[in-house]
Amino acid sequence: MTQPQTDHQVRCSDTAGRKYRAGVFHPLDDASLPDAPEGEEFPRRGCGPPFKLYQEIPCVPRLRHLIGPSIIALGMGLGAGEFLLWPNLVAVNGFSIWWLFWIGVLTQFVVLQEIERWTIATGESVFGGMARLTRWRIWPWFFLGATLISFFWPGWASQSAEFTSDIVTAATGRVLPWQPIALAMLAFIWTGLAASKIVYNSLERFEIGLVLGFFPMLAVALLVVGVVPEHIWALGRGAVSLGVAPKELLTGSQFPTLLLAVAYAGSGGTLLLAQSLWLRDKGFGMATYQGRIAGIRGTNEDVSATGYVFDPGAEPRGIRRYLEWIRVARTELLVTFVLLIIVSVVITTLIVAATIGTDNPELAGNLSQTVARQGTVLAARGGTWLQVVFLLGGAFVLFSTQLGIVDTVTRIAGTIFYEGYGRRTRFWSLKRSFLFFLTAFVLASMAIIVASWVGGEGLRALQPDFLVLIAGPFTIGSMYCFAIVVGVMSARRLPRVMGPGLWNRLGLLWAAILWGWFSVEQVSRVVLGQWGVPPGTIESITIHPVRVVFYGAWVISLVWFAWALFGPREKSG
Repeated sequence: MTQPQTDHQVRCSDTAGRKYRAGVFHPLDDASLPDAPEGEEFPRRGCGPPFKLYQEIPCVPRLRHLIGPSIIALGMGLGAGEFLLWPNLVAVNGFSIWWLFWIGVLTQFVVLQEIERWTIATGESVFGGMARLTRWRIWPWFFLGATLISFFWPGWASQSAEFTSDIVTAATGRVLPWQPIALAMLAFIWTGLAASKIVYNSLERFEIGLVLGFFPMLAVALLVVGVVPEHIWALGRGAVSLGVAPKELLTGSQFPTLLLAVAYAGSGGTLLLAQSLWLRDKGFGMATYQGRIAGIRGTNEDVSATGYVFDPGAEPRGIRRYLEWIRVARTELLVTFVLLIIVSVVITTLIVAATIGTDNPELAGNLSQTVARQGTVLAARGGTWLQVVFLLGGAFVLFSTQLGIVDTVTRIAGTIFYEGYGRRTRFWSLKRSFLFFLTAFVLASMAIIVASWVGGEGLRALQPDFLVLIAGPFTIGSMYCFAIVVGVMSARRLPRVMGPGLWNRLGLLWAAILWGWFSVEQVSRVVLGQWGVPPGTIESITIHPVRVVFYGAWVISLVWFAWALFGPREKSG
């Protein structure tokens, strides 16, 4: 009879655990390791190189030593949906739609767990796992394109700069254009990321500091305006009013805002996939043996061309450590992402209700005006200092969002480029790939801002609200796609003992339903608009041959995905 394993065989000592605060990397000599055999007890290699067999999955630190990856996701989510989009929706529609928010957050929570799972199990990035699905490595390149299209627009930097300009105006009476401030912010972001030794560590410290500054500023604003009991009661009712929503939510300028708000109920778009890359740089699970992205001052660490796997049936300690890694990673997500995201939206929506109310149809889609009105009311009630504190909190968190986006986009692009092409060359190291895409992305964002500043009338539309909302259709569509791809990887390519449980499989199917519906409805609206169909038909979601085609394809994809999640695992070989 097998004796129960003691905790010290699974858990790290406190001394070893503290090393994870700066990230852990233990390189292995791939040439000395055997290839993992093809079998039901191992992850399927698919179209990629053989995994390397290394039986020692690292012991697991305490949660306090691993806090970090989800803080970055939190920082991006706070500025995206939580400060701008959801307060705007509540200011227009009231608290009756609050249920949509927490459902969106929990949906992301499930999908993020599965994005993390592949990296913990194999050490590979989620993109490395995707490349194994097809001979032509289609999916990594597809998501590279989706990332660049979705986040090419410097919306969050422009919004942060606009609020900073409002602060200057409130404090001095002098009107300052937002464009030069946004350019300075992007230059600062490039310097902070490029000049670091380990890029992840710099990003983590930035995000922790900015997030810690955001909550006290919002709390001060809420204390001054006061918490209205009827607003709390309305929020509570809205949180449980599943399926209740005003019909106007699906019409006019409301739908684009809702589209992006559901995508950003937390973080959003392909940015979620970067959770895998942050876990790799932190050293979660088998990612301890992979390399990290270095900045200009850092030493290049070559990322292995394949993943490392262990035999879960060879020694009970191995699978116990793996399951403990999954549990700690899930807890880190729950504590620093889900709970803090929900708290933040409770605060921001209570502030918007206490300042400008919840019946403002004229604000539909007008994010900047929503914040400006709140600032004016705060100044009237508490003085200019309170308006400045509120706007400063918004500027901080939106800056943190843009920082996270710049890192994430270049991290995703650099990783996919390096793993798909660069590692086969002498010149393109992971470090150089990251720095190239970082520089190109920042310069492109700067060009858009300059165009909005000095361009003609046709370019004056490139204002903060437009730069934020334009990403909506691409963002939600990419989420629908990677929910399916990641679900297939977890459910079909990992051994049953290492794969997702029943609730996570159901959660993945729900993600494809939620994000898929928004995607097909948006595509249907675009096509119907091109065909000259009246707006009333488009926005009332009436039956039309175009909708029948797109909705039919969506339903077929859901049936196939359900079979992939709950059917038997594919045979190896």
